[in-house]
Amino acid sequence: MKNVFGRLLIIAFAGAVPLVSPISLSAQQQREARLIEGAKKEGKLVFWGSDQASIMRPVLDAFSKKYPFIQTEYWRAGSDKVAEKELAEARVGRQSFDFSSVDIDTYPEIKKAGLMKKYDWPNTRSWDPKYREPEGYAVARNILQTVIAYNRDLVPAAEAPKSWEDVLNPKWKGAISVDKEGYDWVLMLWAAWGKEKTVTYLKNVSKNGVTLGEGSSARTEMLAAGAFKIDLRLNLNQVRDRQKKGAPVEWVRTNPILEKGTFMYIAETAPHPNAAMLFADWLTSSEGQKIYSDAKGQISPDPTLKGRSAEMAEVLKGLKRVFVPLDMGKYTNEAEQIYKDIFWK
Repeated sequence: MKNVFGRLLIIAFAGAVPLVSPISLSAQQQREARLIEGAKKEGKLVFWGSDQASIMRPVLDAFSKKYPFIQTEYWRAGSDKVAEKELAEARVGRQSFDFSSVDIDTYPEIKKAGLMKKYDWPNTRSWDPKYREPEGYAVARNILQTVIAYNRDLVPAAEAPKSWEDVLNPKWKGAISVDKEGYDWVLMLWAAWGKEKTVTYLKNVSKNGVTLGEGSSARTEMLAAGAFKIDLRLNLNQVRDRQKKGAPVEWVRTNPILEKGTFMYIAETAPHPNAAMLFADWLTSSEGQKIYSDAKGQISPDPTLKGRSAEMAEVLKGLKRVFVPLDMGKYTNEAEQIYKDIFWK
């Protein structure tokens, strides 16, 4: 009898008008559905950026797995080269990339040239405003700490510098390395101290006869190998990665810790606009940010994120951190000249 009743109940309800109408898709889901429909027709995403391919591979692989109908194409160069290529295209009326990212020193030119699309960036509304360009043209993809670091085999802990001022001691003469093109470092110090104090400090640093090196990654390796005792501007995530591999490097808990972000944006006339917006939404989602920050080993602007982002935030807990504002980019040319005048003599 139970089975008969069950069958009769199913038959009775089969033709009935539902008492509750189906739940409509949310506005966000509807929007995503429209972007997916458009992206399927476009079938491609072209991304120009400065991250190494090894970092972007897991990010783009995850995006392609979620949206298999989009073929991703990634071109990588230094931030200045990325900006140079985009501006060169703009001069002949072209824009063949969809999504990009540059540092604050090249950002002003890109924005002035009208190459960025104003966008809502819906997943970033809970982020600190300093990680969002006020007009909506760009958002930070990461938060990078730059630190003083030293070789533990060459510098005993008791003698190691503990502050910015300690590296001015004449005992470090000839033992210090800095970036050959450390213009962003000038901007970060400027944001923390003001221009006058920054210039005075850098002039005092130069009295110790610093060595100019190429790139944070290469200089971190050289520091670990004992090529010099101290470096004044290394990326904290790279220093910690070398520590985990057993390298004799340590970083200094200065006051303040300097931070900057690399800002990402959608091309104003992207060839594949729906794919570009879909990627922007995904990369700024908790899913995308976790994959990216885990690959890069840096803090995400998303305050809710776990994984390596939270691990790095814990390492910095209790330290004063100063993030260089995006509008400091307008002083790039002046910062470059200051740096060259002091260190390129």
